[in-house]
Amino acid sequence: MARGGHQDKAYLRKLLPKAEEHCDGDDYDQVSDLYRNKPSSYFKNIRRHHGNIMVPYVKDDGGDPRCPINGRLNGLFFGVTLYRGDLPDMSPFGNTRVIVPLDELFDDSANLYFADFYCKPSRKHIHYVTLVLTDAGSDADRFCRRHLIQLDPYNNNYLWKDEFSDTYMTLDQSEVQVEVMYTESIDMSHRHLTSTPTIGQGHSTPGGISKSENCDICNVW
Repeated sequence: MARGGHQDKAYLRKLLPKAEEHCDGDDYDQVSDLYRNKPSSYFKNIRRHHGNIMVPYVKDDGGDPRCPINGRLNGLFFGVTLYRGDLPDMSPFGNTRVIVPLDELFDDSANLYFADFYCKPSRKHIHYVTLVLTDAGSDADRFCRRHLIQLDPYNNNYLWKDEFSDTYMTLDQSEVQVEVMYTESIDMSHRHLTSTPTIGQGHSTPGGISKSENCDICNVW
């Protein structure tokens, strides 16, 4: 039987304080873009068979098994965390990168939600915070309102807008990665793709990687 919104939110209300405690600090970076790495074949397929439209697809089972968006919400994953003040110079997810300006997606019509906080068994020293960015009033937004915790776009620990300028900030913590799932399609017609060296297997793991079960930092006991 599918979990209801009250159950999902009750769980996230226990998980979010774990993330808040671990990610609390005064270090942050000014950012202007989201970035997404995939193998070059992924982008070629979009151009040849999907009219250059990058279409959201269902979230896998990676991260916390109780994450409310697993298998239930479509989206596109982006990174926002910088490495030493700049975009990472390599990626485990693919050799080709597209960059999308934050002000195109995270504008006044967008809502931001907390969805997950986890680490992977093979990299327990790195923790991941998963945010969801929606268009207000969309089907995805209505799902997130029921099942996730909405964040203040001007006041949170992970990704926020400066209220008095056209700038965005994100957490700068060496062992925390902030990932953003955007729930709408993106036109790739005028996007510039760049080549990026890969690390590890060079592509995402089919089905995702489930969180470590014995980490005191990110598990709710």
